[in-house]
Amino acid sequence: MMNQQTYFRVRVKKIPSNLEAEMTELGFEYGCTGLSEALNYIQKDLVYDPEIRHQRFHDVDVFFSEKPPLSFFEAIQELHGNIEYQLVEEEHKDWLEEWKKDFKPFPLVGPVWVVPSWLQAPIEAETTLSLDPGMAFGTGTHATTQMAAALVYKALQKKSSDSNWQVLDVGTGTAILAMLSQKAGASKVVAIDVDPEARRVARENILRNEIQGIEVSDLLLEEVKGTFDLVIANIIDGVLLNLKDDLERVTKTPGFLILTGILEERESSFLDQFLSQTSLKIEMRLAKEEWVGFLLSKSP
Repeated sequence: MMNQQTYFRVRVKKIPSNLEAEMTELGFEYGCTGLSEALNYIQKDLVYDPEIRHQRFHDVDVFFSEKPPLSFFEAIQELHGNIEYQLVEEEHKDWLEEWKKDFKPFPLVGPVWVVPSWLQAPIEAETTLSLDPGMAFGTGTHATTQMAAALVYKALQKKSSDSNWQVLDVGTGTAILAMLSQKAGASKVVAIDVDPEARRVARENILRNEIQGIEVSDLLLEEVKGTFDLVIANIIDGVLLNLKDDLERVTKTPGFLILTGILEERESSFLDQFLSQTSLKIEMRLAKEEWVGFLLSKSP
C-alpha cells in the first residue's frame, strides 16, 4: 500500500545532452509526477537575464508518487550505459508551514514591529504590522527590505507635519513598505506589482491591518500617471536599471527615490548607469550583508 506521506525521487546523473528529451519522455511514460534539472548559467551584466551554459551531461531529478518498477531503471540503462541513478524515498512536507515555524515577531524600524498573522504581538510592540506573506516577497527579514524600511522611515521624517506626501511602492510584494509608509505619515500610498498573486496578498495584508489610504493598483509602472513625493523600489539591480526612466519620471521635483536590491559588488557600475543624465543625488547610503541601498533626492 502506498504511503501518502512520502514520495520517491530518482536522481539520474550523467545524461548526455542529446538524450535529455528521451529521458524526459521515459519518466512520463513510467508515470512520474514531474522532473527538475539543475541548470548551469552565467549572468554577464546587471540585467537579470541569465544565460544557460551548454553542458555535455545533465543531472535530472525524476519524481514519483509510487516506487517506480525495475523496468524503469532497466530502460534508463538502455538509453546509455554510463548513466547513473539513485532512488530515494522522501517525506512530503508543507514547506510554507515549515517556514512559518521560524517566522517570529521582530522590530522592523522605529516603534514598528512585524508580527506574523498567526501569532500574538509581544507586549513591547508599540506599533505592529500583521503580516501573512503567502508566496509574495517582503517579510521584513531580508536585508534589502530592512534597508528599504529604514530609508522609508528616514525619508518621511523629512516632510513637514502639515504636508501631504504621496508615496508609490513599486514591486510592493506583501505591501510591508506601503503599510510602513502610511504608519510613518504618508497621506496616500499607491502600491503596484507585476505579480497578481503579490497584489492579492498585499490587499489581504492591508485589510488585515485595517489601514486606510493605500491603493493596490493593477497598473504597470509605465502606465502610472502623475508624480509622487516618495517612490520606493526594492527590486533587484538589473530590473532597477530597466525601470530607470519611469522611476525618475514618477518622482516629484523636489522628491525622493529609494532604491534597494543592489549587490555591493555591482554598486559602482549600477550608480554610473542609474544616475547618468539625471538630477538625482545620493542623500543616504546603507549597506547590509552583501546589499546596498540608497535614498536619492530629485532637485529642480
